[in-house]
Amino acid sequence: MDFRHFRTFVIAAEELHFGHTAERLGIAQPAVTQQIKALETQLGFKVFHRVRRGIELTTAGTVFLDHARAALAQAETAVLAGRRASRGELGKLCIAYANSIVLEPELPALLKRFTQARPEVELELRSVSVQEQMSALADERIDVAFLRSPPGALPGSIRITPFSRTPLDMVLARDHRLARRKRVTLREVADDRLIVVDDPPGVGLGHRAMELCLEAGFEPASVLRTTDSVGVMRFAAAGLGVGLVPRTLARFDVEDAVFKPLAMANGYSEVVIATRAYDRAAATQALLAMAV
Repeated sequence: MDFRHFRTFVIAAEELHFGHTAERLGIAQPAVTQQIKALETQLGFKVFHRVRRGIELTTAGTVFLDHARAALAQAETAVLAGRRASRGELGKLCIAYANSIVLEPELPALLKRFTQARPEVELELRSVSVQEQMSALADERIDVAFLRSPPGALPGSIRITPFSRTPLDMVLARDHRLARRKRVTLREVADDRLIVVDDPPGVGLGHRAMELCLEAGFEPASVLRTTDSVGVMRFAAAGLGVGLVPRTLARFDVEDAVFKPLAMANGYSEVVIATRAYDRAAATQALLAMAV
């Protein structure tokens, strides 16, 4: 049914006069008469009787009036909700992140700003491995992914947006030969076992660590892979090798571990945001606008 007919009916029920109804609606009286007739045809019953000085509601029309008003109010609410959702003020946003990223201040700060600006957007936050993030994006199980660069080979349907950079520190055992140094270079640990996050080839912090070693002029002779940056720190503290971790992790008190700034101009880890290139959802676009 046409909600214009509902609106015309409700105003006519208030005015009890087609001429006055037409004036309120800013249309010609015959148009009012046609809309009421069309409504009665759809309903299958009369809503008005004509009387000497205008119209009056039938019994069925009186009952229908309350429901018509409720339907109009619900339609207006639906329109307003749709408009707010189109502006990114309503809806749901599913965000995935690699574990170590949430330990850095940038992502929590971004989400705080976003929820303050759009308190009625429901956030769903998931810790998802790098391996799963791209497939989850493609399958539309998540809307946004925060991961460490490099993101690896990506299909054209995935869009990458730079987000933050964090210097990398070298984590050593407290009794390591370089533990008293203020800064260290990768060349100085070329003969040590390198402990890295076991990311897929070409992806994430594990690949970044290997990449920096190659840029420093060597390939690690021995590599120990572990599940996350916490493992890198723990195993380095145990003397099993050395590792590279984001500087923000140095604030965690890891027994028998020391953290040393890396003497390398590009010794940093970059966090990027992955979204679907075709995703024009207002909430997603609003988050990206706040992130850059």
